[in-house]
Amino acid sequence: MKTLKKTFYVLATLLAVNFASNAQGFSPEQMVQQRMARMESELKLSKEQSNKIFPLVEASVTKMMEMRENGMDMEKMREAMKSSNQAMMDSLKTILTEEQMKKYQEMQERMRQGGFGQRPQN
Repeated sequence: MKTLKKTFYVLATLLAVNFASNAQGFSPEQMVQQRMARMESELKLSKEQSNKIFPLVEASVTKMMEMRENGMDMEKMREAMKSSNQAMMDSLKTILTEEQMKKYQEMQERMRQGGFGQRPQN
């Protein structure tokens, strides 16, 4: 049991460090641009779709950065982001085609599993 707790603690620490290091060195604007570039590339967004999605991504990144900067508890942050992500999914359903939505959900699943795939280079 102690070994399991230690393993869990080490894993949680590594995930937290990885989570923080992914955001280090990137401004919110860069994070938005990277996310938009990935979505435009993988989902083959039209210019009109891009223009509608950009403010959604920008708001999501801004909210996440504010929560981090305010030192929000990880559990509360996870719940807030879950709610925010659901709202974004609902909005995207009105913008994306069914095929694009399916690809977006697959993209999200890969990200949840830690496989971000190849990121666009600046």
